[in-house]
Amino acid sequence: MLSIMTWPVLVALTLRLSHVALLAVLGLGARPDSIPLPEHPRPDFQRDLWLNLNGRWRFAFDPADSGERAGWPGAGLPGAREIVVPFSWGSPLSGVPDSGGGDIGWYERTLTVPETWTGGGRRVFIVFGASDWRTTVWLDGTKLGEYQGGYTPFSFELTPHLRPGRAQRLVVRVDDAPHPFKLEGKQGYGKARGLWQTVYVEARGTAPLASVHFTPRRDLVGVGVDVRLLEPAPRALTLAVTFTNRDGRPTVTQRIAAGARTAHLDVPLPGARRWSLDDPFLHEVVVSVAGQGSGFFPDSVRTYFGMRTIGVADVPGTTIPYVAINGTPVYLQLTLDQAYHPEGYYTFPTDSALREEVLRPRRIGLNGLREHVKIETPRKLYWADRLGVLIMADVPNWWGPPDSAAFREHEVALRGMIERDYNHPAVFAWVLFNETWGLETRVGNE
Repeated sequence: MLSIMTWPVLVALTLRLSHVALLAVLGLGARPDSIPLPEHPRPDFQRDLWLNLNGRWRFAFDPADSGERAGWPGAGLPGAREIVVPFSWGSPLSGVPDSGGGDIGWYERTLTVPETWTGGGRRVFIVFGASDWRTTVWLDGTKLGEYQGGYTPFSFELTPHLRPGRAQRLVVRVDDAPHPFKLEGKQGYGKARGLWQTVYVEARGTAPLASVHFTPRRDLVGVGVDVRLLEPAPRALTLAVTFTNRDGRPTVTQRIAAGARTAHLDVPLPGARRWSLDDPFLHEVVVSVAGQGSGFFPDSVRTYFGMRTIGVADVPGTTIPYVAINGTPVYLQLTLDQAYHPEGYYTFPTDSALREEVLRPRRIGLNGLREHVKIETPRKLYWADRLGVLIMADVPNWWGPPDSAAFREHEVALRGMIERDYNHPAVFAWVLFNETWGLETRVGNE
């Protein structure tokens, strides 16, 4: 398991970083009506049936906070303004300037779920990669739920409210009002307001997988697999883990008892190819759960992991501790990455732009990035995994006092980040706090 490194070690590591901000000034490079960022946003946790909802949505500001009273969730939004999702309102690529519109934005679009996605125990969910900050969602006027937090993913089930094959109205309200405990991070460059990561719909099985985490053994000849279901198993299930790019495509199975929500497997993988900066090999895996009887549909996700360990080892012949990959000390040559785009703010315009952001450090002789006070998008971490670039993952800071509300926001973000990004071999450190931001109370003018 990736360990949360202690603050003194993080300080020592940070002092070695080159404080150079990588900035790609790239255009959108697509037709106005095309879908931006059409790629699946989670290559590390992907289901086969999914529908990308990026693109043009209707949009309205709500400066008086009167939209709910006026019936917008059911009747729809007034006016004809549009926004390009998933770019923050206020960013040039969104098409909506942040000029006195207030802190509440509403989104609307139609949604048609294919008839083939329903029946037989299948369930359908809408997934939001990230939305800043408090997000409420309705389908045809029925409230699906609410989520608070600006950096981690969340989802709501659509199944009970669907009319398959028919257009339905999806309405989203995002409240981005300022609070001293909100995690702001690097938003001084341009605020992340509203939806800023891909929104999509996916079909899941009857007992959906919530997470699959891989922990390589210290000797690198096997891997632990920890599976968590979204809900307790409704009946006895069979868990299957298939290593799809290993010779023979070996499959390991295990029973999950009715009522259980987690399962653990220890899988021997002798001679497994290791992940390193020079050979960033990824083991590709399909994980599925199935049950017997009618009305049960299996759930399956494609994911991956890198066979590597992260530790600390002295440089040979010295007592100087270095970060070590697979037991070998690595001299860290990282840059501080603001992870900010002047046209899209927290959201880069294309997947190729993200890939370029990750590849550029290697071209100039560096071996990693510190994502400065921003929880980065999964696709950027995917490219770091694929290209062999180390990542220090920061939790965004807040600017108010270190009170209980702030620490609750911080803990939700930290746990959500580790839960989502556990399998990325590129991530070698989790940075809990940048310097002392958020840990000190300012008194007077001090």
